[in-house]
Amino acid sequence: MSKKRLLAMMLTAAMTVGTLTACGSGSDDAADEPAVSGTQEAAAPAAIDNGETYNIEMQIVTWGAAPDETDQVEAAINAITEPEIGVTVTLNPIAAWDLINESNMTVTSGEKLDLLCVFTFGQSMDSVANYTSKNMLRPLNDLYAQYGQDIDAVIGDMAQLGYIGDTMYAVPCKANLGFGQTYTARKDYLDELGITAEEGKLYTPDELAEIFQAYADKYGAGHYPISLFGAGTDVYYDFYELETLGGTGDNGVLLNGGLDGNMTVVDLFETDEYMAYCEMMHDWFQKGYINPDVNTISDDVTSQMKSGNYLGYFANDVPGGLIGMQNNVGVEFESFQLVEPFASTRAASQALWAIPTTCENPEKTMQFLNLLYQKRDLSENVAALLSCGLEGVSYTLTEEVDGSKAIITAGEGNWSMFVPDSLYGDYFSVPKFAPNEASIFDELQAMDDKITSTGRMTKAFGYVFDPSNVSAQAAAVASVNSQYRGLVGYGAADPHEVMPEYIQALKDAGIDDVIAENQRQLDEWLAAQK
Repeated sequence: MSKKRLLAMMLTAAMTVGTLTACGSGSDDAADEPAVSGTQEAAAPAAIDNGETYNIEMQIVTWGAAPDETDQVEAAINAITEPEIGVTVTLNPIAAWDLINESNMTVTSGEKLDLLCVFTFGQSMDSVANYTSKNMLRPLNDLYAQYGQDIDAVIGDMAQLGYIGDTMYAVPCKANLGFGQTYTARKDYLDELGITAEEGKLYTPDELAEIFQAYADKYGAGHYPISLFGAGTDVYYDFYELETLGGTGDNGVLLNGGLDGNMTVVDLFETDEYMAYCEMMHDWFQKGYINPDVNTISDDVTSQMKSGNYLGYFANDVPGGLIGMQNNVGVEFESFQLVEPFASTRAASQALWAIPTTCENPEKTMQFLNLLYQKRDLSENVAALLSCGLEGVSYTLTEEVDGSKAIITAGEGNWSMFVPDSLYGDYFSVPKFAPNEASIFDELQAMDDKITSTGRMTKAFGYVFDPSNVSAQAAAVASVNSQYRGLVGYGAADPHEVMPEYIQALKDAGIDDVIAENQRQLDEWLAAQK
């Protein structure tokens, strides 16, 4: 059992017998103090409950647009939470790619925000450290011990994903420990090309390139085999096992996913492996497999696939993973497996929920968060409302399975089109869309069981790098990566021309200091797990 997990259990037990000692000043306004960095102890929460209903401003991550039924879902949630815990919510839909900037601006300007989503979705889009390094998040140790019993019963040791050092700053949703990676393509186009995905086969990039060329030859200019969008990133992890150590990959990674016991932190962008990846992507870019506007295009993957001008996209490999895209686009898809499922901090941290320092009532906010993890029937399940929308509007009930588990069919509302369903509470217990069958719930658990039984779990699972000791260098490194990473990572630039300049810019920004600090912290973390 990890030290963090043991600490949480000890705190909970202490609260039960009423002997918990405050870690901070213990003053009534301790909860209003700014978050402290890194591993410093959290201040004790100050109780704020004057009997009045507290309204929680909550971020809702979307794939570009606010769903039509936002107000209806919000009202349905409030009908449950106000009489039970004296809380209402205001849902604030924000596009996934705007979330980091919105969160930063909202908290730094002091605007109202109670639940902030750290959205990684397995792609390292964000990290807890992005906010703790700026003192934007409230330590949750005491709040979790006092109000998080239902959360703890569901996530258990996964709680460590929200820690920086010994301080808890975020609560992860209960999702799969890990997943694989696939290239997922429209079956109608594949059928026209005479191509079928071979089950159980791991496809190489060269084999994918043959599929891409066949598509390009048949459909010509303006049609692209690969759907990508957004600047400043890459899809390296779709081809290779990678552990980004709780960050975006900017501050160091473990090659081979930390599966082989090699715990040496490296700058990904200096490696031969990354150069080979960039060479491949540049070749694909030149051959027309990638939209030349990839670094400026604003249409998300679903919109691109619905246009009919793309063959496929890179996706996480999880049971039922094809269903959402199939329902949204209206055609069948097939997947070509690229990476076998494995557990990593990057993958398991799909979304974490944090309470900003500006939150006026963290106690009520934590009570609401705890409610999301409670085992409830579907009609009273707030996590199901947030994940799937409103019955009769967003979906119709096809089959009741157990409690909040159900098979549903998309309705007239567009909640399922715009809102990811794996971010709230226990993903294993919220409804799944048809044509999934009731067995999907067992399949999700079976994947986790297989990952653990076969040992495909990173040795750094739960470790999250804290860049506060090298914050200036880390910020400079992030700036460099935002300038270069998308150019070479999506193939738009010749890596032989750009990479020397890119690597030198990283050196000048202080990447070596960041890597050394990451290695030091990882070594200490590994020693503490023994």
